Amino acid sequence: MEEVDAFVEIEGAKALIDWLGFVPSFHDARLIDIELSSNRSGRLRLEAFRMTDKIDEDGYFILDRRVLVTLTLGEIRAVNLDHFTTIGIVGHMQITRTDKRYRVTWDSSYGVEGCITANSLRIDFEPSHPERAVSEVA
Repeated sequence: MEEVDAFVEIEGAKALIDWLGFVPSFHDARLIDIELSSNRSGRLRLEAFRMTDKIDEDGYFILDRRVLVTLTLGEIRAVNLDHFTTIGIVGHMQITRTDKRYRVTWDSSYGVEGCITANSLRIDFEPSHPERAVSEVA
């Protein structure tokens, strides 16, 4: 079966795209939580942002539009994770679909990476504030 890029067709994706201003690849997003349950839904939670073309006083790109994104995976069918003991920094995340299933695949620059296949997928997000720690917003 052929896999096709499916991000824009996922429930909740359009609202996230509208808020960020682009289709995210979650580059440099922090994967803060992976929740998996047999025969039930699971979720991935990411702390993401938009990188601007502006530079701060220390020479770093200014990040804005910070957001906590939750990918809810319904009826998980397959899981393949490497480096699971370490929270990950996503290099690139891709969401594809076959006729009946979604596949979320990501590599990392640090920590956990892998692939999860599920029968359904939904995206929810909550804008966060840079001055607040993830644990305060979660």
